[in-house]
Amino acid sequence: MFLKHLVAAAAVAGSFVFGSAMAQTPPALPSTSFNVVGSIGGLSMYTSREVPFWTVTVPKESGGAIKVQVKPFTELGFKGAEIFRLVSSGTLQFATTVLNYNSGEVPMNEAADLVGLVGSVEELEKVIDAIRPAYAKFLEEKHGIKLLGFGSYQAQVLYCRDAFVTIADLKGRKIRASGASQQAFVTHIGASPLNIAFAEVQPALASGVVDCAITGALSGYKSKWHEAAKFISPMPVNFGVAAQLANLKWWNSLDPKVQAFLQTELNKLEKSIFEQARTETQTGINCNTGTGPCSEGAPANMKLVPVTPADEALRKDALTKAILPSFAKRCGPDCVKTWNDTVGKTVNITLAP
Repeated sequence: MFLKHLVAAAAVAGSFVFGSAMAQTPPALPSTSFNVVGSIGGLSMYTSREVPFWTVTVPKESGGAIKVQVKPFTELGFKGAEIFRLVSSGTLQFATTVLNYNSGEVPMNEAADLVGLVGSVEELEKVIDAIRPAYAKFLEEKHGIKLLGFGSYQAQVLYCRDAFVTIADLKGRKIRASGASQQAFVTHIGASPLNIAFAEVQPALASGVVDCAITGALSGYKSKWHEAAKFISPMPVNFGVAAQLANLKWWNSLDPKVQAFLQTELNKLEKSIFEQARTETQTGINCNTGTGPCSEGAPANMKLVPVTPADEALRKDALTKAILPSFAKRCGPDCVKTWNDTVGKTVNITLAP
């Protein structure tokens, strides 16, 4: 399967056709063209942030010197987990990817977004800022990847076909979970985690292949999960952190002026994505349940399952007894030390190696 995607990625990398050069190129920036594989097509991170950034902002602010072709990975035949590997190998020049997709292979990828670690986008940003320098160094030294920015979807929540009152009621159900941390959480509550690509979840819910699934509150709405799932919990499981990644060798081949320009603009993009994520959890709940204004379309009629004190206790129990020990074991001593020195200090938790 990986070889199939590798061949497909190589074809993609060579098949984009760039538009004609703009009439005037500022002498400060040399003409540069490259391809970007974006995040999930159809969701707001891609449609309202990545697309205008690469197709309008970058060409405009560079005076036409930098031209980019961008397509979401969901339109290119990828599942998601392979994007990180393809950037590392140099098959892809630049991509935005959800880091949890590859957390089974690279535990450090979920260090800032473990289930139950933080409860808001604001807390998430603090954790990300704490680990950013160490994570960037790790990516360069271990994977040949340049970290150029982060982003995040809204809170990841539970969608279920059948009724439940508390999270403990999900024991025995089959739940779609992306990333090692979510899978450990699902296992801890006595359910069975299934790894299913995002684009395949809605039909899996409709056919009963899965009983429940975890994704962003607004992401699930826009992907019509509410057509099969009739119950939703607003409890934030985690947040779906993404990163802007470039192949390091390719990045180092760029003119330093182009590098500086892109890094400056990508810093702005990161702030914009996090600003968007702050409001989208409530928007998603409103749109799925009709309990408040929905700016994204006609509201669905899912039943909102209120978060109970027992749910909060279960999530905390899962973090301390399952999520953190599992992460520490997979991550290894060096990774644990990095986590303790960065994320751990921010959230006042110390992992045992």
